[in-house]
Amino acid sequence: MPNVGDRVLAQWPQEKNWWYPGVIVTEGGGMCEVQFDDGDRATLKTDQARPLAISIGDRVYCRWKGGGAYYPGKIANVVGAAIWVDYDDGDHEVTSIGLIRVNVNEQ
Repeated sequence: MPNVGDRVLAQWPQEKNWWYPGVIVTEGGGMCEVQFDDGDRATLKTDQARPLAISIGDRVYCRWKGGGAYYPGKIANVVGAAIWVDYDDGDHEVTSIGLIRVNVNEQ
């Protein structure tokens, strides 16, 4: 169960399969409010948020150079909030965990 202040991956309400990084800002009664890294907020059931645990080899979709489109790849390294992404098309990038999303059907 997430607690206030925890970093999480949480489901965006309109996108059932996509989970995004954020922070729990309130919780109680089986619900929590998430402040997503992109600035959006949503109130979710607590089972729609899980600890943010990104590891080498995890499949992610990341915003190349911070742009608007997400591209598939795998995590090559993690140091704090910095991640190294090896994209499926052969490109590589060092970026931030805040620029990823995860498809729960691929985990």
